[in-house]
Amino acid sequence: MSRSIWIVAEHQDDNLHTGAAELAGAARSVGDHVAAVVCCEAGSTVPAQAAPFVDQVLVIENAALSGYTAGLWAQGIVGLAKESAPAAILLPHAPLGRDLAPLLAARLDAGLLTDCLELQWEEGLVGLRSVHRRKLVSRERVATPIAIATCQRGAFAASPAGDAAAIETASVAIDDTAARTRLLSMERAEVGEGSITEAEIVVAGGRGLGDAEKFALVQELADAVGGVMGASRPVVDQGWVPHDRQIGSSGVTVRPRLYFALGISGAVQHVVGMRESDVIVAINKDPKAPIFEYAHYGIADDVFKVVPAVIANLNS
Repeated sequence: MSRSIWIVAEHQDDNLHTGAAELAGAARSVGDHVAAVVCCEAGSTVPAQAAPFVDQVLVIENAALSGYTAGLWAQGIVGLAKESAPAAILLPHAPLGRDLAPLLAARLDAGLLTDCLELQWEEGLVGLRSVHRRKLVSRERVATPIAIATCQRGAFAASPAGDAAAIETASVAIDDTAARTRLLSMERAEVGEGSITEAEIVVAGGRGLGDAEKFALVQELADAVGGVMGASRPVVDQGWVPHDRQIGSSGVTVRPRLYFALGISGAVQHVVGMRESDVIVAINKDPKAPIFEYAHYGIADDVFKVVPAVIANLNS
């Protein structure tokens, strides 16, 4: 029997969010049929953008859906889900998912898993998620016919693009007079450094670097290799770098092609956020540091001797 998993396609300004491919990958890990649900206005190109990553695109089309509001999106998705009964509906663990997922779960009387790092299927959707202030990983199963889950960005491999799936417009009535909130306007935040979860090269530093001033070496190497800077939780707790640079169970999960771990011991809370990197290079003067168990290349030496030599070689 085919198991259909739906993903809710996040989009803005008629552009599909890049994380949709990862969400499709998460769906493929537990289902044999993946459908993207797109809430949009007529004429949107988002359904076509989602089509290469899924097996089917279900479009809920209405002028009232041009901008995101939880009530109207939920109205459409719930109506469609009651007709088609997917095994699970996945959303990104981002503002959209944190807002919309509980509403879908309540209206569908469905079990809800949030911030999942991994998905499995065992007579129902099973999610692995961090609990108890991110110190433990919990394995939980949804017992209801339909499961709702939010997935942590960067934790799942993206579904490869293939042939464009069929796009179907669903006949779901939207009563825009029932909306309890309405989108009035949006203000753009200043564009800063690129998202660490989407970077192909990440250079992360840990407490072993010593202090905030010495942490500048991490940024210097990141600049030299064309990457972005990351950090372990102790560094963020010390205030050396902003929280949005934190990698690990209490930060973000990354899957870059190349990951440098500088002065990072390799506590499990950090490793869970970077262990799926294609290539991991660890530099730590402690040869017994746990990080070396996960590294593809390890250098047991002083970061402040090795990294400047690497940078000099790159710049020569």
